[in-house]
Amino acid sequence: MTFTYSGDPTTSTRNKVRFLINDTDATDVLFSDEELDYLSGEWGTNVYEIARGACEVLIARFSRLADSSSKSVGDISVSESYSAKIAQYQALADSFLARRLRKAPPTMRANADSLLSTDDRDITDYNTDFHVGIHDNPNSNYESRVLE
Repeated sequence: MTFTYSGDPTTSTRNKVRFLINDTDATDVLFSDEELDYLSGEWGTNVYEIARGACEVLIARFSRLADSSSKSVGDISVSESYSAKIAQYQALADSFLARRLRKAPPTMRANADSLLSTDDRDITDYNTDFHVGIHDNPNSNYESRVLE
């Protein structure tokens, strides 16, 4: 299990993802290089999708642990609530989704056949695309009449 972070997020996708999810401390490693490479292969080149996937893995990882753990040595007491970490990473995953949508909003795509008039379309092709003349009566032309 290897951990590398150069401190410069612009050098690689792995460094960008580590920077975004704040996995930059070698003493408190959240993901190994191999795990981040797997997520990169799974989610492609969009770093916000990779970071969102990493946050979802962390949510699942911390969900397995007990809700709170407390350790004390003498007068020093340390407690940790995993439900707070789960909420933190859920909010972070949601913010990555919002960032991805801001940087690359969804685009409308149209099927070439759906741009044709209903008189020019093949009426036997009942696809779910919206098209010009979607509410036209297909029985308006006697030749292409739909039998009932």
